[in-house]
Amino acid sequence: MRRIFDVFAVAAVAVVFLLPKASVNASQALVGEKIELDQIAELEDAHYADPASVDKAIALADAYLQQLHPDWALSTTAAYLSKNDFRVHLVRTTAFAERLEAQACVDEAKAGMAACDKDPKCNDAVRTKFSMISSGMKALVEQGIDPRKDPRKAREAVAKMLHTTKANKISPPDKK
Repeated sequence: MRRIFDVFAVAAVAVVFLLPKASVNASQALVGEKIELDQIAELEDAHYADPASVDKAIALADAYLQQLHPDWALSTTAAYLSKNDFRVHLVRTTAFAERLEAQACVDEAKAGMAACDKDPKCNDAVRTKFSMISSGMKALVEQGIDPRKDPRKAREAVAKMLHTTKANKISPPDKK
């Protein structure tokens, strides 16, 4: 019996000395002003209460994008791709651009433009957004530039593309 007690004591001491230090630091997933966090909480509640609502999902995904969480925006909108709503594609195009996934961004922009062609609510401003976002990413795809490996070259390619981009069918306001 005494030997068993000694074995348990040695095992307990070994566990105490051999366990690694606790190195996990917990932090908030979202950091921001209280009003912004409260708004996101309300949007999450609304989305949870009505998961079939595309409008609520898009509002929540936009809020995630404003907080620089494109992964969350993609996850939120993934279930709505079958709805073929141009707004879902616009949020996803923006999220892929934020993640620097050029090919996925270009593909999503094409799907968005196709959805835009079928929806009378889609206006020229939305088409311009698709064009602006995808044109920079298209330049990266065409030149074979990986933004993670060569960020300077990627920035130059996107900047060059943005300087040459023109919005079609949009005229400046009349001068008074």
